[in-house]
Amino acid sequence: MKVIRLRRILLTIFGLPFWSLLFFGCDHTSEVIVPPPVKSINSAINLTSFEKLDSGLVSFELRCLTDSFYSCANYTIGFQLDTIADTLDLTFTEISRPGVCLPATAKAFAIVNLGAIANGTYQFPITVKSVSAPAQIVVTDSTIEITNGDSTWTKILRPVLHRIPDSTIWGQVGYNQASALDSANTFFDSLVSIGASAETLSTGSYGYFYFDNAGNPDSILELGPSIGTTFRIPYVYHYTGDTATLHSLITAYANQANVVEVNVITSEGYEYRSW
Repeated sequence: MKVIRLRRILLTIFGLPFWSLLFFGCDHTSEVIVPPPVKSINSAINLTSFEKLDSGLVSFELRCLTDSFYSCANYTIGFQLDTIADTLDLTFTEISRPGVCLPATAKAFAIVNLGAIANGTYQFPITVKSVSAPAQIVVTDSTIEITNGDSTWTKILRPVLHRIPDSTIWGQVGYNQASALDSANTFFDSLVSIGASAETLSTGSYGYFYFDNAGNPDSILELGPSIGTTFRIPYVYHYTGDTATLHSLITAYANQANVVEVNVITSEGYEYRSW
């Protein structure tokens, strides 16, 4: 069983697709054209809100991607963030070519970390090429909402982000053989036996998972680690017990010779895996 922080998960999610590209070579041509290291922004930018949980710390991020694709997989979007009282002023400045090109086409990206934001309303102008969207961020106990953030150059893909309630756990149960479904379901019986109960939350995105209109967690957890099995069952539960009990539960499944693989992520920002 492994116990890891979500920071590692996120680094894996963002890092692996890039570093794995190092195994692929570039086509050889008679002439190599090197683009300039910095270019002006020539693409609209899509912003997705995300509340990052990491070992008891909480921070609000914007995951940013261009509409356009570039000739390296690791182009980045330059930006400047100025904070004055209740105003967060974000300006995107350029598209930057990396010193070492990872050979694939991909969108340029940036992660804008706004830190821990207290409840309240914040002015949040977003500027690209002198065009400013008069956005606001409204933070409550249950949601983080960005309003008026769309412009010629920007689009907010997730205007409302639901915040994960305290004492929430979530993850996936995976198995490869259909005959292992009963074994997979015993994990949920085990969760109930330690005092957990299935959670039904409001429809919408919680960053790490999504609830559909029927009140069920979506079959693809947005930023959860991928279990490499044929079948996966996502779950979201309410749990007020201690983490030592979760440790013991996952350890039991770690000894099942991979018949069933499970993971648990907590609202404090820790993950426990059986693999």
